[in-house]
Amino acid sequence: MNIEFTLNGTIQKVSITSVERVLDVLMRQCNIKSLSGTCLEGRCGSCLILVDNKPAYSCIMPAFFLRDRRVETIENFTKTREYSLLYSELNREGSASCSSCQNAIMLMGMSLVRRTQAPAKDEIFDTLANAHCDCIAPEDFASAVLTTMQHLATARKTP
Repeated sequence: MNIEFTLNGTIQKVSITSVERVLDVLMRQCNIKSLSGTCLEGRCGSCLILVDNKPAYSCIMPAFFLRDRRVETIENFTKTREYSLLYSELNREGSASCSSCQNAIMLMGMSLVRRTQAPAKDEIFDTLANAHCDCIAPEDFASAVLTTMQHLATARKTP
């Protein structure tokens, strides 16, 4: 079956089988290097992507789900101002995540930054829980996300 979707701003046309997962398609056909199929159960976050700006585990998602969707990986964010700000704030808070969950943490933070202007702390904590990360303090993550959003809001108001 042939499907089309947008990956990091570029339209992709791929051929899939009924048993392929999104992880397989992104790694093999789209050459995405940031993903890993560590647990293959949607628990570790090493396969995390954003689908229509919502976090999703690509290792448990059937590939046909990609049809007509907008998919973003960490490669799409590493060059953005939002990523730099969030990364700096996490480091400033002393909560740089371990290498195995850093991409998931950053994607979770990016989804919050893009999705809402003033998330409640409970929403931030719930989002972090989806990354299944024990190496970052939820309060530090919330503080980094909120500070990043404040910096972005201030920058948008400055002519």
